[in-house]
Amino acid sequence: FIVSYGSGLIGSEPLVESRELNLARPVAFLCCQRVRQDVMTKNYDLLGVFQGFQPPGYPFGAEFMTFTRLRFEGQGEFKIDITLYQANGEKVSESEPRQIGFKEAPQMDLMTGWRVVFPGPGVYVLKVFCNNLAVGEFPIFCR
Repeated sequence: FIVSYGSGLIGSEPLVESRELNLARPVAFLCCQRVRQDVMTKNYDLLGVFQGFQPPGYPFGAEFMTFTRLRFEGQGEFKIDITLYQANGEKVSESEPRQIGFKEAPQMDLMTGWRVVFPGPGVYVLKVFCNNLAVGEFPIFCR
C-alpha cells in the first residue's frame, strides 16, 4: 500500500511525499473443510481445499476453515481480522480480531473457522485486514 500526501494548496502538485505502509500481508490464503496440525512436526494438513460452493439451492449454510499465512519482516504486533462480503459490498460475516505478534519468525499462520449463510449465488470476497487496513482479497465462487 502506498500512502500519498499532498501540499493542500489548490493547483499545487498533489504528490509531495509517498511511503509504503509497513504491515503484515497474506502470502497464502486457502479455504478448506478442515485443518489438522501434526503434533511432532507442526506441519498442517488442509483437507478439502476449495474455491467455492455449488449447493442445490439458496440460502445456503456452510461451515469451513480459512488458512492464512501472514508475512512481516521485522518485529511487530498487528490486529488481524477477516470479513466476508457479497459482490455488492454488503457484509455477510466477520471474524473476531486477533493479535498476531512477529518476533523471531517472519511468518505466522492463522486458522479461522466460519459458519456462514450465503444468501444467493455470486462471487463473494474474503478480505484480510491488518490494523483495519485491507491487505488482501480472496474470492469464493457460489454457483
